[in-house]
Amino acid sequence: MFCFYVKGTGVTASFRVPETHTFHQTLPLPSRTMMIGLMGAALGLSLDEAHQFADESGIRVSVSGTHQGVMKDLWNYRKVTTKEFSAEELKNRPNYSVLTREYLVYPSFTFVYAAETKENLEKVRRAFESPVYALTAGNSDDLLKIQKVSPIEDAQSEVLATFENTVLPGDVSSLCTYDVKALLKDKPITFSLKMPEVFSLPTGFSFKGTIRTGVKPRAFTFVSNPVSLKEPLHGYVIGGKNYVLY
Repeated sequence: MFCFYVKGTGVTASFRVPETHTFHQTLPLPSRTMMIGLMGAALGLSLDEAHQFADESGIRVSVSGTHQGVMKDLWNYRKVTTKEFSAEELKNRPNYSVLTREYLVYPSFTFVYAAETKENLEKVRRAFESPVYALTAGNSDDLLKIQKVSPIEDAQSEVLATFENTVLPGDVSSLCTYDVKALLKDKPITFSLKMPEVFSLPTGFSFKGTIRTGVKPRAFTFVSNPVSLKEPLHGYVIGGKNYVLY
């Protein structure tokens, strides 16, 4: 499997959990669709063109990353409604409301892109070295600074059992085990353990005009603290870290 990785950092990042409304919880790490969108921005493609390119090129992805904290921000938004308000009613702004958006603070990411053939993957790698559009980690305000784009390497599949700060396809939360004493050794009192989180996320979109709909939902397990799996997975060691491609 040919692959390369992109290291990036930012001040904030936010990856909204699909189907959330007044509270926009963020995923701990970006989803596959976000990474395809990021690739599309680097290539100068629209979102539907990016997904088509990924499908035709057999692009697979993975990610790892950390952050220094989580914050919440208040967004004032205007409701889409067919109701008409009088001038007096508009003074009280009934057509506006507030939602809460969650952000990761000072995040650092390693994005992995892979494919069976090298030609189109090299095109993606060069695009990250000189992206067509500004790259963001979620919202348009969450600018992403690229720190490194690695050369393409030919990685070999391995059986892996230990993972941390990454995303694993499927719900493998019940297979995760911890060495709690080792995790807590020499840690400050403010250190906290975080259990794996499982989210059902779309792996692609269907497009109809300006409307996009998430398709092919799949469970993903977001791992933070180091875990060992009772049943190892086939993955790859890329840049010294363990990943499972999806």
